[in-house]
Amino acid sequence: MARGIQVPLAVNNGRLRKLTGDDYIDQLIRVALKGMDSDNPFQTVGLGEWMIFGINDGMDTGEIKQRVVAIFASLKADQLAQLKDPDDDLVFTTRGEELWLDLTYVNMETQERMELSVPIPGE
Repeated sequence: MARGIQVPLAVNNGRLRKLTGDDYIDQLIRVALKGMDSDNPFQTVGLGEWMIFGINDGMDTGEIKQRVVAIFASLKADQLAQLKDPDDDLVFTTRGEELWLDLTYVNMETQERMELSVPIPGE
């Protein structure tokens, strides 16, 4: 079963709090979709904030989809989660003034389809 530490770090009786299963995979995806605030200029983490100043068009959403597909390729290699069909599983919606990504993925351990909505750029 997938498991790891909770982020941000939380302590439970002097030990790091752990997450397992769907909660851990959900956390991995949310962390992967966050903004790039790494001090390492050679490391690209997350989606980044470049799309804040972009136009909400097919080019920007296409690049976001490419990055999300790359993130899920890594999760699939670790046998945690996968997208069945990126064209159907990644849907952009506008809520108020914010762009959101609604995604559907398969938990590879349980074979259950899971749904997740994240603001773009991730909070």
